[in-house]
Amino acid sequence: MLLAFLGDVHANLEALTAVLEDIEKRNVDEIYCLGDLVGYGPDPEEVVREFEKRSIKSIMGNYDDAVGYSKSSCGCSYSPGRETEVGDISLNWTIEHTSEEVKKFLRSLPKRLSFEVENVKFLLVHGSPLNELLEYIKPDTSANRLREIVQAVSEDVIVMGHTHLPMVKYAFGKLFVNPGSVGRPKDADPRASYMIARVEKGVVQFELVRVVYDVKKTIEKIVSRDLPIELATVLALGQSFNMGHGKVDFSLNL
Repeated sequence: MLLAFLGDVHANLEALTAVLEDIEKRNVDEIYCLGDLVGYGPDPEEVVREFEKRSIKSIMGNYDDAVGYSKSSCGCSYSPGRETEVGDISLNWTIEHTSEEVKKFLRSLPKRLSFEVENVKFLLVHGSPLNELLEYIKPDTSANRLREIVQAVSEDVIVMGHTHLPMVKYAFGKLFVNPGSVGRPKDADPRASYMIARVEKGVVQFELVRVVYDVKKTIEKIVSRDLPIELATVLALGQSFNMGHGKVDFSLNL
């Protein structure tokens, strides 16, 4: 069985469209999203409508929560100063440019999702199982913290978003997976990122997929809609942290 995991779309319609087109070519059985459909990007309404139209299963991210409930903060770990200002501007703009119907959809998203495929149990959360919306689980997260998470989880595979950094890490008998970001990568690769999981007879194999999309079109929208120019710069550069590119395979017998 083939599963697609994507997340952190962040209102980037061009990136989402390119990823979904790539997924369609692969005969995937089911698509799952790790949340943060909105925030930062210029097309929150259109992105959510696309999820509704395609009935894509998604959990709630911290931005979905903040926009859905019209909160004053997304709870992100911003650096003081301009970064905080840009985040606040983005959040307020998104709240103002989403309909009540879209906000209702965002509020309806669950904070976690658990399911089983061919004897492999998956848990989906945006942040972590112990802090579903806000905790960052990164490649350098301490072994002690990973042990605490494992002790609280019965599933075999924990799939997360929030960091925008692709990751596949085995620790204490569990597999920690992050497909990276569709709409706002942070690993120095501006291409959209998602993962394919092949599950067969208790074996799960992950492939990291990078997809080229029309970044220029998204940037032009950001500028034309008077969103902060820094949001365009992030998309053009893929930020500054390099986790590597291309295809990553990981197999685990469960």
